[in-house]
Formats: sequence, C-alpha cells, structure tokens
Amino acid sequence: MRRFHAQTLTRTLFTEQEFTATKFSSAADKAWFANALCRFIDSEFRSAFFTELLYGRLSTCFGHIAHCDRRGFFRVFFEDLSGKVRFLEQALNHPCLGDPAWTYCDVERAVQARLRACDVLALYRARRAAEITSAERALLARLRTKYDAVPAAPPADFVAGRSVVPTGRRKGLEAARQATLF
Repeated sequence: MRRFHAQTLTRTLFTEQEFTATKFSSAADKAWFANALCRFIDSEFRSAFFTELLYGRLSTCFGHIAHCDRRGFFRVFFEDLSGKVRFLEQALNHPCLGDPAWTYCDVERAVQARLRACDVLALYRARRAAEITSAERALLARLRTKYDAVPAAPPADFVAGRSVVPTGRRKGLEAARQATLF
C-alpha cells in the first residue's frame, strides 16, 4: 500500500511566525501543537506520540470533544482504520471558525492545508476499503466452504428424507405402530 508524502506533512516545521498568539497560548505553543499533531499523523497514529499535552489541545480543536480521557479519545479515533478515517474527515471538514487571537483556528487551517497537500485521507480511505474487501472475501470463502461443499452420498436405503422399508415388513411395522397408540 502506498504511503502519503511524509515530507509534505512533517519535513517543513511550522514556526511561531505563522500563528497569532492568544491570551492563554503563545504563537510558539500553537506551532508546537501543529508540529506535534502532524508528527502524530505521520507516525500513522502511534500511541507513543499521542501525549497528554497533545490530547489536551486536540480535544478542543477541529470540533472534537474530550471523550472523557486520552485513552477514550484514542480508542474512538486511532485503534482501527475506520476511526482514523473518521478523525481525518472531521479534521478536514471542520470549518475553522473564530478569531486567531482567541482560538486555534489558524492552526486548524494550517494543518488542514498540510493534510490536503499530502492527500492522507485518500490513503486511509484506500486502506479501509482494502480492509473491508479482505474481510468480505474471507467471509465469502467461509460461506462457500459451508454451503457449496458437495454433500456426502445418501445411504442406499434412504430416499427423499424417509427410510425405504421393504414392503413385506411394512405391514408389521404399521401394526406395531398402531399397537403403541392404545
């Protein structure tokens, strides 16, 4: 499977000159967050890069909510391919509203531009489609084995779901069956 162009995502680091400081965060803090988020995505969402500090800021950006704690957030978005696709879609489709002097909207826009430049969402969508195809083919193979297998030949004295009894013995069996009714 092809890998996105990592140099587009992480080679050029964001600098504090690209961002506006807020009352509670410096421009350097914003640059750190943008670089840490891109490094985390570039690592293919490795848990070692998902620090408490990164989670704290990410849980308030791109329209995300906290999901109670870092582990819950990680579990929802980064443990499987469908979660990663959901995360990237939400990050790329977020409208980035607000004033950069009060919010991280300038960081969100800059990260979105990098994600679009390296087409990371297309890569993860392709990986997810391949995963689905693989799972469906495995299921199809199991079902074919179960239902298309040639059944064993029926016994010689078995015809259409009932046992063939020689006609001489049939009268005796009917009499025995009737006797059990009384």
